[in-house]
Amino acid sequence: MHYYYHLYILLSGAILSQYAFVGLTLSVLYLLFCWFHACILMNTPPMDFNTGSYCPKCQSITGMGLRHCNDCGKCIPEKWVHCHTMNRCCDRDLRRRCLSLFKIIVVTIGILNIVYCLENRYAALLLPVHAYILKSTYVNTKRGINIKE
Repeated sequence: MHYYYHLYILLSGAILSQYAFVGLTLSVLYLLFCWFHACILMNTPPMDFNTGSYCPKCQSITGMGLRHCNDCGKCIPEKWVHCHTMNRCCDRDLRRRCLSLFKIIVVTIGILNIVYCLENRYAALLLPVHAYILKSTYVNTKRGINIKE
């Protein structure tokens, strides 16, 4: 699902980059989004297997302070949640920041699209797409954070 977000930003930027400031604004926001996304993908917890904790679901020895994620089938730190958007577990705070930045990007693109509608009325056809993408981030946020097993 997260690849669709990248594609959405790139295509919206290509369509709306008629003006210089729009292209620059979206480029900076996209670079920030890529940085957060890379941080989530590279963030792995240090695991201490010397504690002798046992996970009955994994049927293996795991580190202290870990819980089992049924979606991934792995033991993860307590602070982590399964992110259905990225289809992996990640830090709750980092995930929240990444999705908040994406929401800011979608709102910015929506506002720029409304401004662009003044010049080209066919650009108004993209407004439902922005609303759908923004709604999908809220649904994924609620689904990911409320999981506590």
